[in-house]
Amino acid sequence: MRRDLIIGIIASALLHAGFIFGIPRPAPPKRANIEIEAIEITMPPLPPEEPDKPDKPPEEEEVEVTFVPPQLVDIPLIDANAVFVIPPTPPPPPDLTVSRSVTVPPTVPAGFGRGLGNIFNLSDLDQAPQPRVQHQPNYPYEMRRQGITGEVEVGFICDAEGGVRDAYVMRSSHREFEQSAIQAVSKWRFKPGRRAGKNVNVRMSVVIAFSFT
Repeated sequence: MRRDLIIGIIASALLHAGFIFGIPRPAPPKRANIEIEAIEITMPPLPPEEPDKPDKPPEEEEVEVTFVPPQLVDIPLIDANAVFVIPPTPPPPPDLTVSRSVTVPPTVPAGFGRGLGNIFNLSDLDQAPQPRVQHQPNYPYEMRRQGITGEVEVGFICDAEGGVRDAYVMRSSHREFEQSAIQAVSKWRFKPGRRAGKNVNVRMSVVIAFSFT
């Protein structure tokens, strides 16, 4: 009986095994081949980029400015050898007499024109010096008080820069007028004389007249 039981178990096991392995398994589903059509999209061309424009500054209100150029005092052109007369002063008292003038011989200073190079006469120039600044001499107090008139001829060099150099007395009616005349002429300034297109040193003279009229 035991043998029959074992045979039954084996038969049952074989039956189940045949059932399991004998039944065909379903085939896996086939994947569908889906064709994807490519779509070409054409984009319109982009406009060129404009450069950034700076912010426009606020418009400033225009103000009309009227410019008046400075006016220069007109300087009269005079002959370098002309008589320079100082402005008239009050007449002297009637009881005073005017002394007679005495001519003083010229005294040329030592070293006149030294270091300046060539010095030309007015007749050698293409363009004579023109005065720009002319200081008036002071009338000596004592000579004015006594009613004395006179004149001084001053010689000097107008250098290539228009300055006065080495002023000296060429002739004088009174020594009392000489210092005042020399001091005044030494402060004068000129537009330099020119020769062959260049500024040059020029020998000049001027008469300073001290008068009440």
